[in-house]
Amino acid sequence: MRVVLIRSADTTWQAGPPTADESRMQGTVSLPLSEQGKVNVRRLAGQVAALRPHCLISSGNESSGPTAASLGELCGLKCRQVRALHEVDCGLWQGLRVSEIKARYAAAYRQWRQDPTSVRPPQGESVEEAASRVAEALLRLVKRYEDKTVIVVAGHLVAGVLECLLTGVPLSRLWLVADGPPTVRVLEASADTLARLGKRAAGVRRGRLAAVLGL
Repeated sequence: MRVVLIRSADTTWQAGPPTADESRMQGTVSLPLSEQGKVNVRRLAGQVAALRPHCLISSGNESSGPTAASLGELCGLKCRQVRALHEVDCGLWQGLRVSEIKARYAAAYRQWRQDPTSVRPPQGESVEEAASRVAEALLRLVKRYEDKTVIVVAGHLVAGVLECLLTGVPLSRLWLVADGPPTVRVLEASADTLARLGKRAAGVRRGRLAAVLGL
């Protein structure tokens, strides 16, 4: 499967890049696209259509849902929702400006930026937990859309997680991937990719079984 990875367009909470001080941490909050976000989606449409994708996939929530819906309409593509691809839940940080998070949670935020796998946002989800659910969903997609090209639209962090999983970049280096310019990334799901996804998905299943058995 060939994955065309697209980061969600800007929403009304963003004043520049998602990590800019005056931008708000969106996380799993569903928001409409900003006017600039809509313009950016229209700019992407021609590039996406030229790749002749089989379908378009998103979580259907946050900003990925509106981004995918707009792209689907412009390119004549069916949109499919995969809930497990929702953005990382940033807990109590959601809705706060980045400058406010730096002030209230200075040590935790600084450590999160140094190694995103080492900190869980308060009442939120860790990057490792997000990567496990994303890996399981991606493995199912690879099996279903073998030899096809699919567009995957995801939020800022999950788009970075997806790229790490597909390329083998360690999650500890997530910011190097996620903070890059919001370009269209064409990635292949290789044999090595399938092995990595299978290993992480198997760990998820073992954890669920242990929870059921009370171990």
